[in-house]
Amino acid sequence: MSTQQEPASGSALEDKKKVFRLTGPIVLWWAWVVFAVVNLADLAIQGHDVTSVQIAFGLAAVTGVVYVCAFRPRVITDADGLTMLNPVREYRVPWPRVSEVYLGESVQIHCSATAPAAAKGKVLHSWALYSPRRSRLKAEVRGRRMDRGLASRPGNYTRMPVEAREAAKQHPAELMAREIQSLARRARERGAPDGPVVASWAWSSLVAVLVPALVLALVIAIT
Repeated sequence: MSTQQEPASGSALEDKKKVFRLTGPIVLWWAWVVFAVVNLADLAIQGHDVTSVQIAFGLAAVTGVVYVCAFRPRVITDADGLTMLNPVREYRVPWPRVSEVYLGESVQIHCSATAPAAAKGKVLHSWALYSPRRSRLKAEVRGRRMDRGLASRPGNYTRMPVEAREAAKQHPAELMAREIQSLARRARERGAPDGPVVASWAWSSLVAVLVPALVLALVIAIT
């Protein structure tokens, strides 16, 4: 689990920007960056033919896909609402529009309509905060083992605070979903400003994927 929060103190903490994302995709991204850089350096030193150029643009195209699917997705919260970054779409949701947050195969944000006569509200699925059923079952099994004293270090576990023990039994995405729900509730209570849910295309993501792929296709076509 990975959340990033700007320094703050007291009740002002909930007004600060906070980033929700899982650790696995970040590790995958940086592992791929190292792999791509090493291979591009090798091509620059030893490769001086058309095949090397094709491989280089192929690496660039895959890097764009890994960036869009692994590194870019996240949920960002602030005083006024949340921003959900998916691979090629971006959503801005004011806190009063967040009616419910729950966990399926991913964290889902239920957004209410802006007016009684408006169309039915949206359900937004976070690409970043995924939670496969198998992973949740593993977390439950691990929690039961801890409760039975079968964990590898039961002494440390029994000395943990109750809140920490409960958190250890849950999937990170479930903890994040609950925190986002809590942030939304507190924001509504303090009168956060309302507004529509705004969706937009992530043009930088489309460029990162399509431009290297088109150049690769062009290079292959002309050689």
